[in-house]
Amino acid sequence: MKRRQVVKSALGTGRGTKGEKADGRRHVERSLDEKSAGSSRVMAFFSHLVSVLGVERDVYCIAVAHMVPNTVLFVPAALNKLMKVSAVLAKPKSVDRDEYAEIAEQFPTPPLSREWAANPAEVVAEFNKLGLAGKSIVIVDIGGYFAPSINEIVKLFDGTILGVMEGTENGVQKYEAYLPISAPVITVARSPLKLPEDHLVASSVVFSIEAVLRGQAEILQTRTAAVIGYGRVGRSVASILRSRGINTVIYDSDPIKLAEAAARGFQANTRLDQAIGQASLVVCATGNKSLGLKGFGMLQSGCVVASVTSADDEFDLGSLSKGYVRKEIGSNFVRYEENRGSGRHFFLIADGNAANFIHGAVIGPAIQLIEGEKLRAIKKLIERQVPPAETHLDELDEKSRREVAEVWIEHFL
Repeated sequence: MKRRQVVKSALGTGRGTKGEKADGRRHVERSLDEKSAGSSRVMAFFSHLVSVLGVERDVYCIAVAHMVPNTVLFVPAALNKLMKVSAVLAKPKSVDRDEYAEIAEQFPTPPLSREWAANPAEVVAEFNKLGLAGKSIVIVDIGGYFAPSINEIVKLFDGTILGVMEGTENGVQKYEAYLPISAPVITVARSPLKLPEDHLVASSVVFSIEAVLRGQAEILQTRTAAVIGYGRVGRSVASILRSRGINTVIYDSDPIKLAEAAARGFQANTRLDQAIGQASLVVCATGNKSLGLKGFGMLQSGCVVASVTSADDEFDLGSLSKGYVRKEIGSNFVRYEENRGSGRHFFLIADGNAANFIHGAVIGPAIQLIEGEKLRAIKKLIERQVPPAETHLDELDEKSRREVAEVWIEHFL
């Protein structure tokens, strides 16, 4: 009984003896100290890596970023140390997070949208408004925002676009759809250094899905699952769900990935309706509009749907406005019910955005591996070692990745 009171006191219930309250305060202070120590370690890692790469104060950066805890370290302590950050373009679905206010205090934050980023004249006008005319610029992209417009941006901008660093697989696919590209484009999305992050992202997605379901008095194991998209994150989500004793089926439009899923013992479906029609939990991991009006219509009534990425990348939610009534059931849990009186409905976690963002998308030091590779990739653009993306997007070589990993090991192991 005493142990339970101590835990409650540490959580701020205000109960317990003076000694128990003191224990609680010490617990909180210790947690804050550990957090501060972790931040110091991350900043020391960035500082070390930037010193190895060399500072570029005549280069300017426009960065697309999720507003999550790691961003408030990476942007000022890494990007803005390597070069000058002229603007941070917050992913639209993350602007209501506390991290946005913290970033906005330090950097200009023009609004970001797919429509704006696809309009080269408006993009260049914003660059000029930021005082970048005649300057050398690196664009740090997440999700391929500038893929449709990059060639025209290069033509219209009165300065030099040194290139684009793309950090996500769905962004890579968007740029690949517009090849050839007259600007250099380099990516870290397919790097082996990203594998730990991909697995931990998947773990945090499953954690957040379970937390939301528990908030609705449900247990994860009472549902059967379908994972749409058997890429690096989807593969890990599927494996984690299966390891938790959840029957999990797979759908992917790529026959190679589908064959791999089958070889790993998953039930693999060649048709989307077959995969999701038998599932009461659907996790989407394609980054490429996996579900629209037709796809949502295939769901079982009462199905829970979650994503590993942004809603605007994964879903066509606009298509639901005429056929469904939207109702917020609880924190990060939205019900969509058919408006024709059938009673058929489904639930969307985090309003379709990455489920793990509910809990800050914190995955620990492993994420700094790929953040470090981003810095090295940007340096490669600055040094003009990346050719225009005519047939493919460039990547770092093994030697460069090894250098990043060695610095990371020095600080985190």
